[in-house]
Amino acid sequence: MAKKNFSAALNAGVQRDKELRDTSIASRFERVEAALDGRATLLETASDESPIRAVAPNTYVETLERDGKITAIYAMWPIDKIDDNPLNSRTIYQEEKISARAASMAKDGQLVPALAARHPSDNTRTILIDGHYRKQGALRNRGTTLDLKILDGLAPIDFYRLARAANNEREQETVLDVALGYKKLLDEGYAKTNDELALLVEEGKSKVSKTLAVLELPTSVQEFIALYPEQFGLNISYELSQFLKATDEPKTRELAQKIVDEGLSFLKVKAIREGLSQGRAPRKTFSRQYKISSPEGASIGAIKEWGNGNIQVSLALDNPERAEVYIEALKKLLDEDGHKAH
Repeated sequence: MAKKNFSAALNAGVQRDKELRDTSIASRFERVEAALDGRATLLETASDESPIRAVAPNTYVETLERDGKITAIYAMWPIDKIDDNPLNSRTIYQEEKISARAASMAKDGQLVPALAARHPSDNTRTILIDGHYRKQGALRNRGTTLDLKILDGLAPIDFYRLARAANNEREQETVLDVALGYKKLLDEGYAKTNDELALLVEEGKSKVSKTLAVLELPTSVQEFIALYPEQFGLNISYELSQFLKATDEPKTRELAQKIVDEGLSFLKVKAIREGLSQGRAPRKTFSRQYKISSPEGASIGAIKEWGNGNIQVSLALDNPERAEVYIEALKKLLDEDGHKAH
């Protein structure tokens, strides 16, 4: 029931997103898209491996509050009645960071309220938008409550946008996190196609496709992306997915290790992948054509010959009897080579 209600509000959220895209938020993503996907080369010093930063969560919330779209209250909430964000853009949580957060909260308490929203069908529950590390830290400390800033009036897509913005504000979000977040939106039915997904997350279609391609990489390679986000940006990760198609998992894993060990740039990885493709490309064969003319000089056809041994004969003799003679002569030559013409 909750999922149904959550999905029913999506249309309103998409409409509000469109209004925001028509203003400052849209222009920012358009500039990023133009800088990364729109240029002819990637020879600039500042490569497109830099992470994309979403609009700051506080700015986004303030915009919605100022426009009267949402209201906010602060409350202490039972932790067993706080559900995780179903559209959280981050999937990978590191154990050492959970332990560090638990230790910090045990010493100093919860300094910043977690961002949450009302549950769409159960007013005794809330849904966490941002603050999953704080929730995990509290649970590790056997805590029973969590301080929340609760937003009323959010659209479903806001759960994704705010979580991604908050995650990026604290630390670089891995391309794998983004890809898994996109997959959640597709799996939950908030977007049915990549085109709809691109509109929903305010990214270019090509960027969305490249990001989702990262999920085609085997787990052994995805682990590199999760552990070394600064070295595996979108384009390097995409090149790895293309490299995998031309080789296999062990070779792709070796290349990922080389990227970490040698700090290979995007251009270098691309050159390695292209070099592999060129090495496997079939040789081009060129044809030679012999034009056939009648005694009067009129063209009656041609014989084409390729360097790989293929030939093609096309003749317009306008004489059935002579055509039969030619055919019989060709059959005889084929027969001498062991071929049969049926």
